[in-house]
Amino acid sequence: MAKVQIAYIMDPLCGWCYAAAPIVDQLRAEYGDQLQWQVYLGGLMPESRVLGPRFREHILSACQRIEQLTGQPFGAGFKALIQQPDSALDSRPASIAIRELILQGDMEKTLDYIKRLQNHHYRDGYALVESDILLGAAEGLLEDTANLKFLLETPACWEKETEALFLQGRNMLTAAEGRGFPTLAVKYRGRYQKLEHESHFDHPERMVADIADLVAEISSQPEPEETSVANTNN
Repeated sequence: MAKVQIAYIMDPLCGWCYAAAPIVDQLRAEYGDQLQWQVYLGGLMPESRVLGPRFREHILSACQRIEQLTGQPFGAGFKALIQQPDSALDSRPASIAIRELILQGDMEKTLDYIKRLQNHHYRDGYALVESDILLGAAEGLLEDTANLKFLLETPACWEKETEALFLQGRNMLTAAEGRGFPTLAVKYRGRYQKLEHESHFDHPERMVADIADLVAEISSQPEPEETSVANTNN
């Protein structure tokens, strides 16, 4: 039985990816190992960016909208982080950490790790540049943390480590005809087709029903002789 290849193009600091987390949860719960997840990282903040007043206002406004639309909570810690005059955001450390999970080859653990990071950021208020937070979140998921610890403690290498990673993510975004993060796309008849998740933010279970026929069709086909277990993001 063939698995349904589903690309999840995201960024750990993207509020709308956090908004879509219940949709990802619903798909995982309903279809389990029928889905073959591939995570791509797009680099929303490809370098450290200090938040100016207008950007802070934009983020907080989006958070309010996401809370109302999805019920996903934004904690006091996150709101305090955004309101600090010298706060800065940087996608690179968390993206490097997620890549280590991808390279390990277990996409379920990768998705679990992303969820932990989203909760640490949007509920607890961590900027996701703290190596102890990123390493702590990997407990029980990443078998060997030595390389991740070295990379996180060597900021001089962050740009080099993420350049190809973010390029791959943005290339995949273009291939899937995505309009931003997150983008969910299913590989169907040789190409990736974007799933219109935006209409299901308030009822994530509807996405399950929306793709039921597609999953049934793909799953009924014979499994190819060689199937990529995980996107390695090399």
